Amino acid sequence: MRRILFLLGLQALASASQQRQVFQIPSAIQNKTSIAQFTSTSTPLDAPKVHPINASAFEWWYFNVVSSDPDSLASVIVTFFTSSQRAFPVLDPSDSVLAARIWVSFPNGTLAQAEAFASSATVTTASEGANSSGDWHGTGFRWTKVSSTYTIEIDALSVGVKGSIVMQSTAPAHLPCGAVVEGETLQVGPHIGWANGVPDAASIVNLEINGTAFTFEGSGYHDKNWSDQPFTTHVASWYWGHGRLGPYSLVWFDLLDVNGVEHVSAYVAKDNQIVTASCAPQSIFVRPIGSSYPPVMSTPNPTGYHISLDLGDETRMEVDVNVLGDLSEPNPAYAGFVGNMSAWIVGPPGTRENRAELHGVALFDQFKLIE
Repeated sequence: MRRILFLLGLQALASASQQRQVFQIPSAIQNKTSIAQFTSTSTPLDAPKVHPINASAFEWWYFNVVSSDPDSLASVIVTFFTSSQRAFPVLDPSDSVLAARIWVSFPNGTLAQAEAFASSATVTTASEGANSSGDWHGTGFRWTKVSSTYTIEIDALSVGVKGSIVMQSTAPAHLPCGAVVEGETLQVGPHIGWANGVPDAASIVNLEINGTAFTFEGSGYHDKNWSDQPFTTHVASWYWGHGRLGPYSLVWFDLLDVNGVEHVSAYVAKDNQIVTASCAPQSIFVRPIGSSYPPVMSTPNPTGYHISLDLGDETRMEVDVNVLGDLSEPNPAYAGFVGNMSAWIVGPPGTRENRAELHGVALFDQFKLIE
C-alpha cells in the first residue's frame, strides 16, 4: 500500500511539473533565427511567443490602469520588453533586450516615466494558464498571476518607484478574431502577434513615485504583442485602445499595414461574457476626429476617435472617444492618450432616437510610421 501511495505521489508530481514551464531569457541579443508562434495552442497566453530574441524580434507584456474618475487624468502603464531598438524603434538604445518601463500620468496630467534594464528575465507559466509570473531580474519589476488576479510589484529604488498594482479580471480573454481556443490565428496584422489576456479589470494602484504617493482605482488591462520581424516592416499605423462604458468592456484595434491593407479586431464584453469578438472587416470601424485618415507622421494627432462596432442581431455600438490628456511627450511616430467615451447602442430600426447612452473612461494610443 505504501508503495502504491508513493508511486501515485510521484505521478502527481510529474503531472504538476508538466503543467509548469519556466522560460529563461538572456539580456544579450541572440545571433540565431527567431521563431514566432502565430497560431494558438494549449500554451498559456503569458508564455513567450517568439524565441530566441535576435536583433529583429520583439515581444512585450503590457499592463495599464486608467482612473475610473472622469475628472482625473491618472493612469499608469508598465511594460516588460524583450526587444532591441532595431526591432522596436520606440525603445532607447541598449545592449540589453530586457527593459522594464513605467509611464505615469498624475491626476492633473503631469507625466513621469522610468526605465530599468534587466540582467536576465524569467517567465513562468503553470496550471494550464491559470498562473504565471515574470521577473526582470535586477530591475525591481515583476508580475504574478494567481487565477484571475495579476499583481505587478515594483521595488525599483534606483528609478524612484515602489509599490504595487492589483488587477482582478472582469472580462474574458480573447484573441484577434474571437475567444481563446486552439488553432486560431494570433496575428492582428502581418507578422504581428497579439493576445489580450485581460480586456478589463477592477484595479487598484498603490505606488510611490519619487517620494510622491500615487493611488487610484480604475479599469485595468493586459495584453502582449510579438513578432520575429522588426515592427516597422509591416506596420504603417495603428489605432488601439480599451475602456469601460457602463456595464460594457471595450477593446479596439485598427492596424494599417505597409501595403495599405486594413486589419481590425473588435471586442465587447458584458457581465464577464463576450458580446462580440471578431476580426471581420465589417466588425469595427475606427476613424480619427480632427485629423485625416490614413495617418502619416506629418498629420496632427486627433482630438478623438469615432468607433462603430457590430454587436450582432442588427445592433451596433457607436462610440465617441475624446482626448483629455497626453501620455507621451511629442513624437511624430507615437502618441498615447487618456480620455472619456460616450456611446449609444443602435437597434434594428437604426435611429439614434432609440439609443441607450453610456459613458466611461479610456486609455488608447496610435502609431504613425510612414510619410
